[in-house]
Amino acid sequence: MKKHKQVEVIIEQRFYCCDKGCFWTENSFPYSFWLRYLTAFSNVNIIARVQHVTAPQENWQRVDGENVSFSPLPFYVGLGGFIRTLPVLVVSLLKQRNKANNVIFRIPGVLSFLYQLFAMQRGQKYAAEVVGDPADTFSSNASKNFLRPLIRSAFIQMLRKQCQNACSIAYVTETSLQKRYPPAKEAFHTHYSSIQLEKHDYKQRENYNISQENEVKALKILCIGNLAQPYKGCDFMLVTLAEMKKKNYQFQLNWVGGGGLLDEMKTLSKSLGIEKEVNFIGNLSEREQISAQLDNTDVFVLCSRQEGLPRVVIEAMARSLVCIATNVGGVPELLASKQIIERDNVEQLMQKLTELYKMDKEELLVISQKNYTKALEYENSVLAERRKQMYQALLDN
Repeated sequence: MKKHKQVEVIIEQRFYCCDKGCFWTENSFPYSFWLRYLTAFSNVNIIARVQHVTAPQENWQRVDGENVSFSPLPFYVGLGGFIRTLPVLVVSLLKQRNKANNVIFRIPGVLSFLYQLFAMQRGQKYAAEVVGDPADTFSSNASKNFLRPLIRSAFIQMLRKQCQNACSIAYVTETSLQKRYPPAKEAFHTHYSSIQLEKHDYKQRENYNISQENEVKALKILCIGNLAQPYKGCDFMLVTLAEMKKKNYQFQLNWVGGGGLLDEMKTLSKSLGIEKEVNFIGNLSEREQISAQLDNTDVFVLCSRQEGLPRVVIEAMARSLVCIATNVGGVPELLASKQIIERDNVEQLMQKLTELYKMDKEELLVISQKNYTKALEYENSVLAERRKQMYQALLDN
């Protein structure tokens, strides 16, 4: 493919800039992520909120690099911060106006909507990557803001309109998001996850035995989720485990991921009397570290209240793990119905987890193999071709 000029990517993720002028992330979207756009474009310019810091933390990853740059927007958190920052945010976006670059929105998000209003020329074409669903993000059990119903309705309408007006669009789900937010009839549309799995990221298990401690089955459970927002459902997971402990089930939970709610979740685990059974690991930046955690566990649990197509579930499936997940986003496209529970349903999650203690290794291995086989559909070479087609459709408009 012939490479064309710069692409602007508008994204809701928050980043950091240190005194040396380098840009960093504490979890997602490091430099390696942005290389996918460089298969079609000569440069990538990221438009996102950026907070200034004196120096990066040890486990942060660099974002900018060769042919990957930033146009930083003012940093804010939450609705109150957005309202206070809006005037200077608009000024920053106006400075982007009349740049004749290709544009890709990673939606849903308010920044792409504002970019379209203040930085784009009238009638300018854009592409979109739909990575989540505001219907879930602002559901009653995922957000407690008293303005939640109004925000939810506004974001749903905003996303529908953006999907209808995109000339080229990709969804992280195969069918789920497309039903709620259909593309225009004349638009190019496809589906692909943001995940990047190479052949070495896959591993088949030959045996599947639940861990034993002193002749007693002790279930090793792994969750991966950023604790910046409550929608990852860590509290739901902890309450479920507390109920299991009351029934004398043995388990050990490792939670990978940091964020502002980490201390609160540690306090909750202590108040529930399960602090000895729960280990908060924090952020892990290297894929090898994540793989080691996946390989050393019995079951992966996604307890989220909202997702698009959860990459962590696909990563767990690629390592042949038995998975249990809440019925959010594209989860039904990944797992069998027997592995899916409803959001915040403690009884269902406890039932699914306790069933594992009774399964023999043959039953576990069957589920393991099915998950591994499904994950092969998300190998990078398969998704890269769809991304290429989506980028080309934008360039052709």
